[in-house]
Amino acid sequence: MTTQRHGRFITSATATGQEGDPATYLRREFDVTEPPMRATLRITALGVVEARLNGAVVGDEVLAPGWTSYTHRLVESSHDVTDAIVVGSNVLGAIVGDGWALGRLGWENKRNHYADRPALLAELELAYADRTEVIGSDLDFRAGTGGVRENSIYDGETFDARLEPRGWDRPGFDDSGWAATEVVDWPLETLTRSSAEPIRRIEELAPVEIITTPAGKTVVDFGQNISGRVRFTVTAEEGTVITLRHAEVMTGGEIDMETVRTARCTDTYVSAGGTDTWEPRFTFHGFRYVEIDGWPGAVDPADVRAIVTHSDMARTGWLETSNPLLNQLHSNAVWSMRDNFVGVPTDCPQRDERLGWTGDINAFGPSAAFLYDVRGVLGSWLKDLAAEQKAAGFVPWVVPDVLSNDSPATALWSDVAVSLPWTLYREYGEESILADAYESMAA
Repeated sequence: MTTQRHGRFITSATATGQEGDPATYLRREFDVTEPPMRATLRITALGVVEARLNGAVVGDEVLAPGWTSYTHRLVESSHDVTDAIVVGSNVLGAIVGDGWALGRLGWENKRNHYADRPALLAELELAYADRTEVIGSDLDFRAGTGGVRENSIYDGETFDARLEPRGWDRPGFDDSGWAATEVVDWPLETLTRSSAEPIRRIEELAPVEIITTPAGKTVVDFGQNISGRVRFTVTAEEGTVITLRHAEVMTGGEIDMETVRTARCTDTYVSAGGTDTWEPRFTFHGFRYVEIDGWPGAVDPADVRAIVTHSDMARTGWLETSNPLLNQLHSNAVWSMRDNFVGVPTDCPQRDERLGWTGDINAFGPSAAFLYDVRGVLGSWLKDLAAEQKAAGFVPWVVPDVLSNDSPATALWSDVAVSLPWTLYREYGEESILADAYESMAA
């Protein structure tokens, strides 16, 4: 995107981008003298961003901007926020967590693959009959921290409600104690608008059973392996620490963490006292079972929900037969796809991997195209593949490529550059699919 930009990538002057850093909170207060005809917020981040405007979360996307080959393509979201603007003082805010840009990816325990500090780019365009005003992310923003402490795709999120600055995203908040912001150098030509569906909260699952394990642990069984997180409501004393450990299976009556390898898959909430509802926003897990420690009293099933989270694709294919086992096999395939389409077609949603293996989606592509409309998600992913292929001179084993070793040409894996566009063309009959991928296919 080469249009003139009014915003710059900014970060806190105190952010280090290292493991264990709290999420960065950014805010700017501004005045509006008359209602705009239209207000549009364009936003992205190096990290994972949750935008705020006058005390409310903007939009229904989660884990934005998702994961693309950031050095080539960084997705920018656009939101109509006309109804959220008020005459008088307004506040544009954002929380930026590690996400895929900073957090560790792969089993090599490496992090900061794309950036060394979290950064926000935002432009709030206010359109009037006679003019357009733009509030862009710049050095007028102030930076602080809050309740979101550690946050990691693999390891989970820690939220200390006692440290959340009340009203930070509303007018009148005193940010004089917050830090200055700094500009982060990032090539603006990487910015793009994605045709892929955003990652959203798709469905809520209630517990099917509350289990007391042989070791005396409380485990909530949601009855289905999903990708997502848990939302709960709890009444607790100040300082109460509630820990959620996520697992796909149980062994010997206890949750089995072997399948997650080094990923901690643990969310921690520290109460400020009273009744609160909390859901992590900067992570996701692959799980069916959640072990809960520190809960005051017995867990009421009505107080916990599993939030199914993945790319918001439209369902297009179903199968129902007279054979229950075949129906279950089909259901397993559908859920496996849902769990592995969190922005990128991955191999698994639970462990310290979750990478876009080219061989996996090559083999599964025909099934994926039958079950869901994947033109958006896989069309975007193929653009990442083409960009990575052009830069490296080969088709990587994973896209986006975060492996430290080169990927020699390999049947099925490298072939995805040709066979996946052909699969999509055969399913949807759109010549543009082949036209868009032709250079990559020919190379």
